[in-house]
Amino acid sequence: MQSTVAPEPITIDPHYSPQFYAELWGISSSTVVRWFEDREGVLKLTKPVRNGRRTRVELRIPFSVAMLVYRERTRGAIE
Repeated sequence: MQSTVAPEPITIDPHYSPQFYAELWGISSSTVVRWFEDREGVLKLTKPVRNGRRTRVELRIPFSVAMLVYRERTRGAIE
């Protein structure tokens, strides 16, 4: 008889918009975008370009990545 092994649970990290973190931390959403635009793990959602308009990119930032960056950015203020 074969024994069955229970699969590992999948953890899903919630993703939030820059506006969410801006309100949470009391900073501007453009600052949040600058902090996270080149970070690994951040989702970049693009909308189709119409009539030669600029491509719009929306970010969705994982909570775990946000907490790491926030700690990095505020470490000097706390210590």
